[in-house]
Amino acid sequence: MTVKDLIEFLQTHDPELPVAIAMYSEQTLLEADDIRLWKACVAREDGWVQDKRPDKEAVTYLLFPGN
Repeated sequence: MTVKDLIEFLQTHDPELPVAIAMYSEQTLLEADDIRLWKACVAREDGWVQDKRPDKEAVTYLLFPGN
């Protein structure tokens, strides 16, 4: 998913709808400062993204928080 895809998806929902994320066994509201740019390896074919390594190509992602 790209930022463009995310924007298009979000536009299909009520703009006043609160956004929550799963945090351990509960949920918490998502705040803008929880989202950051993060440099990591290019995604594998299965969609998994490894932490940045010196022997792999890296790209910048828009990273949402998680567990």
